[in-house]
Amino acid sequence: MFFLEGKFVIKKYNKKGSHISFIISFVIFVSFLIFFIGIIKPLEKVETGKSSLLKHLENEIIEDVSDEVLVVSALEDAGNVDCSNIRSLSSKKVKTIKDDVFFKFYFSDEFTNDFQCDATKDYEIGRVRTQNYILESKILKLNENYNVDYNNLKNNLGIPEANDFEFSFLDDSKVIITEAKSKETPPTEVFAELVPINYLNKDAEIKTGYLRVAIW
Repeated sequence: MFFLEGKFVIKKYNKKGSHISFIISFVIFVSFLIFFIGIIKPLEKVETGKSSLLKHLENEIIEDVSDEVLVVSALEDAGNVDCSNIRSLSSKKVKTIKDDVFFKFYFSDEFTNDFQCDATKDYEIGRVRTQNYILESKILKLNENYNVDYNNLKNNLGIPEANDFEFSFLDDSKVIITEAKSKETPPTEVFAELVPINYLNKDAEIKTGYLRVAIW
């Protein structure tokens, strides 16, 4: 409605045209939204799949480089147990950690045999436990297997034929101790994770470090 020469004039708008314009705009918007979702969803599925595979690889490697270790605590010049009693607790190789009169014996075939015990003295056995440890020696063996027979290791770890992987073992300063690295440059996006770990070194000392796993 507007005023013209003393008269009010009512202008009629084309409601039908407005409705059609609205419908066309809505259809364009919905079409764009469907197109956008069609692109994003497959990418989300790929990333989710790779993330799950990366977690699988991490779990498989940690399981492969871990082993049960029998840990025996003992006190020298106390009790009525001799060295032979301690040694008979396991047939596996043993590594000894000594701190004055306090002893810890770590039994595992992953160690070189180092049984330190004074046969002229008696001992009191304290805590005896079996614990699962990540072992440095097993990490080094896994690295060797990667370089010697990659395809067999890949199959044992349950990695699909279409994917490849690598890993590295770092100390607490993130300096690489050993690295199983692919000889070829990955052709696609690489999914990687740095996992903090505690492990036993060759001297049965508990250390902190990192395991880096990558897959593409």
